[in-house]
Amino acid sequence: MPTQSRSFSTSVILCATSFFLGALFVNWRYDYTTLWTQNPAESAFDASRAHYALLATEPPLLRNAFHIIVGLGLIGFMMKLYKPSESNKLFDGGSLVLYMAGLIIYLANIRQGFLSALSGDWGDVDEKTGINVLAASQVIIAFTLVGVLGLQLGQYWAEVQDEEELRRYQLEEKKEQSVLIDEAATATASGVDTHNHQSSHHDHHKGANKKRQ
Repeated sequence: MPTQSRSFSTSVILCATSFFLGALFVNWRYDYTTLWTQNPAESAFDASRAHYALLATEPPLLRNAFHIIVGLGLIGFMMKLYKPSESNKLFDGGSLVLYMAGLIIYLANIRQGFLSALSGDWGDVDEKTGINVLAASQVIIAFTLVGVLGLQLGQYWAEVQDEEELRRYQLEEKKEQSVLIDEAATATASGVDTHNHQSSHHDHHKGANKKRQ
């Protein structure tokens, strides 16, 4: 059976997406001073590098908890896309593509960026470029996650509109049925009155004939 936007699986998707977005927002304090500020100070890059190096050394329990919550979002999508309706294919399929894009960028750039901040090895780029790539990657992920929330909200709005149209259609059907029933009742009553009038006229005519005889 197709899953609606007000289902438990939708709640799982929204919670996981919001948590993922919130975790990225924590880093905005450091990304803003390096990526969005003209001529950022050296101290801004030092603070950002130290912050991401600290995230690279976070306890495995915290890291695994984050990954589990993000993984629950994928489970929510699988639940909604089981025997999907057209609405599920459109909104949830698009949401899954965006969610997976964000997750791939996280695994390819963010986790690797954390480790680079800890080791100081940024590969083919210098430290400042590497930190800004890390910050830009999080901006891209944020856009994909906002897109997921937008599509889920769009699905809810579309279902509300469909339900409203269905209620309006059912109300019109009831009105039409009521009119037909009233017309049938009126026609029946008219037929009975006509029959009674004819019967009365016939009886009166027979009575008149008897009197003549």
